[in-house]
Amino acid sequence: MMPRRRAPRRRAELAAPARARWAAAALACALAWMLAACGSARPPQNPAQHNATTLSQAAARAWARHDAAQARTLYENALAAAESVEDFDLAGAMLLNLALVQGASGDLAGAHARVDRIVNAPQRYGASWVARASARKALLYLDAPDDTAALTWAERAQAACATPCELDATLSNLRAHVALQRRDSDAAAQWAARAATQAAEETAERANALRQLGRARKQLGQADAAAAALAQALAIDRKLGLSERVALDLVEAADNEAVRGQTAAAREFYERAIDVYQAAGQSKAADAARQRLAALPAAR
Repeated sequence: MMPRRRAPRRRAELAAPARARWAAAALACALAWMLAACGSARPPQNPAQHNATTLSQAAARAWARHDAAQARTLYENALAAAESVEDFDLAGAMLLNLALVQGASGDLAGAHARVDRIVNAPQRYGASWVARASARKALLYLDAPDDTAALTWAERAQAACATPCELDATLSNLRAHVALQRRDSDAAAQWAARAATQAAEETAERANALRQLGRARKQLGQADAAAAALAQALAIDRKLGLSERVALDLVEAADNEAVRGQTAAAREFYERAIDVYQAAGQSKAADAARQRLAALPAAR
């Protein structure tokens, strides 16, 4: 681990609790997409595998439209189909996707139970899935929030992951997030910069890293560097078509402009974020952005 500078656990002037949840959710979704890709990489070999894959794809579509109940039902059916032929690779992917859905729905105990089935049966799932499951537990603890447990499970994931580790960028992003929460801006910037180099170009994981790098640079008073990192994150998320993350990038950019006293620029970014949230049907997030907008000093 990189050296950590102790600092009071306090929020930044514009850092509402919702931002921490948004950041944690972004990390969780990035890992979920990677796991889904791993779980469906090989073509189905029999009717049960084909059924599981079809159900999993339908579950992913339900999750994308924010229908958690339907996504959970479909993932559970996909899990049953995979387990009926002892396809542990596909079952592992379904267990972790179920953990994501249940965790995001507030059922952390249920999410941990899904993950523990993999962690406690390494002889069935193998080291690769144990590493992914450990990373999922780290993210669940991050959402609890329990920073210490999150870092412990991140270390377990790293130890179980083969070299080169497919989880490197995700785990570096997790450590950057913890450092940001602890107001250790130097460590956060280092971890986020590392994640940006570990992630593939123009991926959601790289955008996560750049967003966190922007936040760390802002906390360090490096507004220009923060703006540059956030602009890169925004460009990637726009290209990938990730509406909620586009809006989050805009909110972060607005916060950065507000901190350095550029009220007009901050207002423009907040208004754009509100428009994106509204278009994406995220009314609560739009309201949170409006509160930030309303807190800006009046134009002179």
